[in-house]
Amino acid sequence: MRTMKGFALFRRCRRAAGARDARAVAAVEFAIAAPLLALVLAGATDFGLAMWSRSCLANAVAQGAYYAFLTGTSVTLANVQAMVQNASSLSGVNVTASTAPVCNCPSGSPTTLGSPKVACSSICTSGTTGPGEYLTITATYKLTSFLPLNSGLGNRTVTDTVTVHLQ
Repeated sequence: MRTMKGFALFRRCRRAAGARDARAVAAVEFAIAAPLLALVLAGATDFGLAMWSRSCLANAVAQGAYYAFLTGTSVTLANVQAMVQNASSLSGVNVTASTAPVCNCPSGSPTTLGSPKVACSSICTSGTTGPGEYLTITATYKLTSFLPLNSGLGNRTVTDTVTVHLQ
């Protein structure tokens, strides 16, 4: 009997030593996997913030275009810039627009503006509609990366442009 008890005790000690070894392997695996997992999660967060910024900028430009549409031909560049910047929750949005509405003849389907600007009193070549006054609003936002490694990769500026018919 004494031999059996000693053997059982020996087996129990070996199991405890084996369990410690397994815990050490798990700790090493975690030490290897945790930084990779953190890098993937940080990259996903960076991508999500970029998409959120793009959405905020698109909404702000849409608000500026709606304001210009409602105001009509008396709209000023300063008011459109202020509207876009106030509608955006992003700081550092750069808004540009043509200095004054431009008369142009729309054509095609989907409608595009012809490249030569025309006089507002002229008649378009299609003869069906006269030229309209259009204002193009462009807003840009420079993204700041969540990851320091990602700062030099890809296009880090989000741009949104809209052309609004004022008349």
